[in-house]
Amino acid sequence: MPLPAQNEEWPPRTWREVFQKYAEWAAWYSGDPNRLATVHSGMVYTPTPRGRFWAKELKEERETMLHVPIAGDIASVSADLLFSEPPVFTIPGATAEKASRDEIDAQERLDEIVNKNDTFSVLLELGETAAAMSGAFVKVNWDRALYDFPILSVVQADAAIPVFQWGHLREVTFYQVIREEQRHGETYIFRHVEHHEPGSIQNRLYVGTRHTIGREIALEQDPRTEMLEPDIATGIDDLLVRYVPNKRPNRLWRGSPLGQGDYGGVEGLMDALDETYTSWLRDIRLARARIIVPEVYLEFDKESGEGQHFFDIDKSVFAGLNMGPPGEEQKITLSQFDVRAKEHRETSLELLDRIISSAGYSPQSFGLKIEGRAESGTALRARERKSLKTRQKKQVYMGRALADILELVLRVDVEILGHRGVVFRPEVEFADSLPDDPNEAAESVRTLFMAESASVDTRVRLLHPDWDEDRVDEEVRRIQEERGIMIAPPELPPDRGGE
Repeated sequence: MPLPAQNEEWPPRTWREVFQKYAEWAAWYSGDPNRLATVHSGMVYTPTPRGRFWAKELKEERETMLHVPIAGDIASVSADLLFSEPPVFTIPGATAEKASRDEIDAQERLDEIVNKNDTFSVLLELGETAAAMSGAFVKVNWDRALYDFPILSVVQADAAIPVFQWGHLREVTFYQVIREEQRHGETYIFRHVEHHEPGSIQNRLYVGTRHTIGREIALEQDPRTEMLEPDIATGIDDLLVRYVPNKRPNRLWRGSPLGQGDYGGVEGLMDALDETYTSWLRDIRLARARIIVPEVYLEFDKESGEGQHFFDIDKSVFAGLNMGPPGEEQKITLSQFDVRAKEHRETSLELLDRIISSAGYSPQSFGLKIEGRAESGTALRARERKSLKTRQKKQVYMGRALADILELVLRVDVEILGHRGVVFRPEVEFADSLPDDPNEAAESVRTLFMAESASVDTRVRLLHPDWDEDRVDEEVRRIQEERGIMIAPPELPPDRGGE
């Protein structure tokens, strides 16, 4: 889509349903009860008292509402599974024995850019927000006045209007609210709009209302945009942005290139979990010990000026009252309700299990169902199989996008910032968040040795799958030397010429 027209509805009407869902997911991800109540109050649900818990309109009911931040935990676990350890970015051939000077230089420059960008932190943000918001954008920036390297940044899904063609991102418009002003009782919103197309970037500043983009004004009218160029020709025939879907297909909008969020379809379960915990807390509050006493037992509040009686429950010694034997009307009644802790706990755990499983994870990834277990690596992998399968799906989309964006980083570094070098497409290798247990691997090797069913070379490769060919050969040679099984090459008979 081109830059927005004057007074155009914003976000565009065709994206209204998507952005309503983004607002709901963002509220769950934030963990802020006020945002949850505000967003859900404006949504359409069954207009009965038994509708969504967070859609209640009575303020006094909201005051007792309790929120369980399971949505934030899900997004965090997703990022941990993908990036518990930094991935490895390599230039193909750069580590080979006969690597060219260009490949070695490209690898060194890539490592330098990755370190200066604090790329690991960027990836954690990317992985977590993509899980929460169904996807995220990562783009390449540069600022010659501050840095001598390209800069990576993450843009949230609810701050972008993308255009896809055949499932691939063709152009995108980013926007952000940079300030609000009150004038004559009206709220005016200043938005910075950044439009990306292959070969060009456009920056514009608009002032409008909450629901319209308004009119374009000069970039110099705000200090945060005055240094930006309105039109930039990148000289690169590619979009300097990539969209990273959380996973596909999108169940809510079938056929859409947008990703599927981890919260998709479990919003009602998370709402029920908050209602269960709130009910549990209400039981605890109602179960406080209370006593019902006749008015004569109460003290008179002289300072209030309203002539009210009260009973000070914090006093440990009470003054004696000059009265006759207590009558029926003077008895003290004790009141204390039961707490249905067992029922609430079982309901909460069942809801948690359903939420986590529907989001694509194993309960063990969240510390559930691990009582009395001290498992080895293989057993742990079996129990976390669902989480690992979800991670593998996400790695497909994440790996392709990261390889693309790092290649663009190298192109910007060479073609825009003027750094000397040759551009290669990097390879992305994700670290294993659940490394193998070395004791189990050693036991497997021992079993193969005892059964005489594998060579030394095979056993070394099994125990060290990350070693290259030269290191494996060296280890095999050392083992054979230590065991005294080195076989000398056969001696050939001397050459006797024509005999």
